[in-house]
Amino acid sequence: MRTDYCEKQDQTQKERCFATSPPPLSPITQLEARPAAGGRDAWPHWIESDPVVTTSGGGGGVRVLFICYQFPPIGGSGAQRPAKLVKYLDAAGFDIEVLTAAHQRFPWIDPSLCSDVPAAARIHRVAGNEPACLAKRFTDTLAGCWRCVCTDADRFPKQWIEDRIYWRLARWAQRAGLGNGEPLWIGSAARTALALHHRQPFDVIVSTGPPHFVHRVALRVCAETRLPWVADVRDPFVSDFDPGRPDSRHLAAMRRLERAILRRASRIVTTSAALAADFRARFPRRRASDIRTITNGFDRDDLRTSSDGFDGDARTGKGEECTFVAAGAFYGRRELRRVVEPIGRALARHPEWCGRVRLVVAGTLDAQQQDYWRKERPAWMHLAGYLDHASAIRLVVRSACSVMIVPDCCHSRTGIPGKTFELIALPTHVLALVPPGSEPERIVARAGAATIAPFEDSAKVTAAVESVIERHLSETLPRDRTWSHLDRYDRCRLAVDFGGCLHDAIRRGRT
Repeated sequence: MRTDYCEKQDQTQKERCFATSPPPLSPITQLEARPAAGGRDAWPHWIESDPVVTTSGGGGGVRVLFICYQFPPIGGSGAQRPAKLVKYLDAAGFDIEVLTAAHQRFPWIDPSLCSDVPAAARIHRVAGNEPACLAKRFTDTLAGCWRCVCTDADRFPKQWIEDRIYWRLARWAQRAGLGNGEPLWIGSAARTALALHHRQPFDVIVSTGPPHFVHRVALRVCAETRLPWVADVRDPFVSDFDPGRPDSRHLAAMRRLERAILRRASRIVTTSAALAADFRARFPRRRASDIRTITNGFDRDDLRTSSDGFDGDARTGKGEECTFVAAGAFYGRRELRRVVEPIGRALARHPEWCGRVRLVVAGTLDAQQQDYWRKERPAWMHLAGYLDHASAIRLVVRSACSVMIVPDCCHSRTGIPGKTFELIALPTHVLALVPPGSEPERIVARAGAATIAPFEDSAKVTAAVESVIERHLSETLPRDRTWSHLDRYDRCRLAVDFGGCLHDAIRRGRT
């Protein structure tokens, strides 16, 4: 069941976002790529061939302040977009400084992502008044007092005390309507940004979220400085991804923030055409050209490094074993049972497949799913936990099929999971469980080498799973795509587009 607040908007939003789209694909669709030169040898050649990217003068030393709460060594897709933009904008000649959180109390820590951060980029890690930062400051003070009165300072249980202070502060923040308390970073971040600007002025500000409270920092800074501002909006402000109804106060606050951004930002960048179309329809006074779409993408450097020594035949075991890999965070409507149960039914119908099919889940689960699958996990299912980015890519590239999960809700119809582009840039078949007629479906369909079915339709997912297993074991499962078609999603090319957007914002600020 969809939540009440979006039910009335569902049909109009579908019509608005997909009015010009082709008809939906059939509920279960097998897609193969158009013939590509070189067959299965085409991918190694393509991944080593960087696309030709032309720039109009590059960055030219333009000073950019990136405001993002999550940045390496924080892991996950939320940190990858700003990290990749910083990497390639710096290479294009922009002078980058980054304002980000100082603590590391996040679900994912991935130090390997730090390799994306160029040496010239200055990273300012700001400690605000979030529970994580307050707990650390208070514990450091206690530890200092302990050392003053006790000769055996090593006996001070610093981490134990810090954890307990943090949990209590986080609960108080939740009761006060502040969520996990992270928005308490805003004040300190804004003050730091203004101090940096007064020390050496910036030419443009970029805020990228979620979390969307980072845009409030940019609002405050721009109100003081009148700097041009590019708001990078990666997800809708109001989400129905979680099954429950959102808090009314939070909903109203997000709507106010959305209106402020669409009114004040020089340029608004979205990661999906559907979200851009939604903004243009709901904010008709805003010039359509001010709202642009620059999708997420893949980084050839990551794929080259993580798939070093790739061997297609060795990877798939020549059809002896069919391994599905589901990578990412599983929470809210992303319920693993909608993948696990269809595989279980397929194995029950085909006893000859037992022992030859596996599901590997590489990522984190919410508490409810974690407790359930600890007890109910079938023998052919493996919970690998969170893996660093490189390890996750290696796991996918050596599997028979990757699993892409996009629930059917308003959030998913106006967003594209960041991992989508990486999955289609790997020589692995994709089982795409996505809403019919959605943007993720169209992207995967154009890429080819995919089997597509609606995530919520158990019978069709089961049929899709059976088709993948049967074709893999008979060594007829397609893996090759029209690789040159995917060059548009190369992170380097996308960063050049983003750089053009920064120049546009600066030019408009001067007129």
